[in-house]
Amino acid sequence: MQQLKITIAGIFALLFTTGSLAAPPEHITIDDCVAKKSAVEFPHAAHFELTECSTCHHTQENLSKDSADKVKPCSECHNEPEKKTTPSCSQSSLKKNHFHISCVDCHKTEKAGPTKCNDCHPKE
Repeated sequence: MQQLKITIAGIFALLFTTGSLAAPPEHITIDDCVAKKSAVEFPHAAHFELTECSTCHHTQENLSKDSADKVKPCSECHNEPEKKTTPSCSQSSLKKNHFHISCVDCHKTEKAGPTKCNDCHPKE
């Protein structure tokens, strides 16, 4: 009986430390759709206090700052979209690129954050 309790405690400890405590990355390099401009160094942690996870990870429900291991990257849907209605990240347009739509629109609305090409895409 004692061995069973220790085994169960060990399983819970393993699940707790590998699943729920996996912290989201502090910075993310968005380079899956680099075509004309340089990759973007996104300050992921700086956005934690500003918005909910589902604002950007809009197809995933019940995400929290402790569920980093369950998060799909944006490129999974927006690199080569299956649906014509899904914006492709390879489009450089402010009206077609998902990152540009979400990020630039929010930065303009909030009057904070970069809104010009070279602010996010530094010249190499």
